Amino acid sequence: MLVSWFSNRVLKRLENLHVQRSDIDLKGARRLAVLFEATDPASIRLVKSLVRMFVHAKYDVYALGFVNEPNKSLEHLSTLNFDYFSNAQLNWYGKPKGMIIDNYLEENYDVLIDLSLKSHYPLTYLTLASSAVFKLGRFRKDICIFDHEIKMSDFQSLDSLIKEVTHCLIPTEGHENRYRKNRSCVDNSLQGG
Repeated sequence: MLVSWFSNRVLKRLENLHVQRSDIDLKGARRLAVLFEATDPASIRLVKSLVRMFVHAKYDVYALGFVNEPNKSLEHLSTLNFDYFSNAQLNWYGKPKGMIIDNYLEENYDVLIDLSLKSHYPLTYLTLASSAVFKLGRFRKDICIFDHEIKMSDFQSLDSLIKEVTHCLIPTEGHENRYRKNRSCVDNSLQGG
């Protein structure tokens, strides 16, 4: 009970610090951070595919996965673009700690992508604590933390969320995506229509 109250208080304090920005053009974005729940190896494979696509598009990408178990397994070994943390790296009220977390929080990212399908306090904390210019993730009723929220009523899979994120961040040929401060995507045609 006390732990829940304290962790919610920390999130509300961080939420109040979150700054809403006006229109954002993501053309100049180069550094991306991806947060995701990495307990399931299938999720890791999907996120690795997304990261490869961003790296191929010349983005500097860093993915941080949360393993919702006491210990990490062989699937959770750190690689070039990936690091992982588990329940063993959480303090008494669920705040992530350690060198990997410190390094993540010290970096400045242009875009933060939260791919979590469920609410996990450590991922929510890291999203709020990040100094990323633009934050993107699924709509949540409990807290308002994203500059662009993706409604999840029609789909509940990580694959579907990744497709929606890709559509939002990588404009199709002849279109340019920008975001208004009311979190709606402006899909502007470049053909002058």
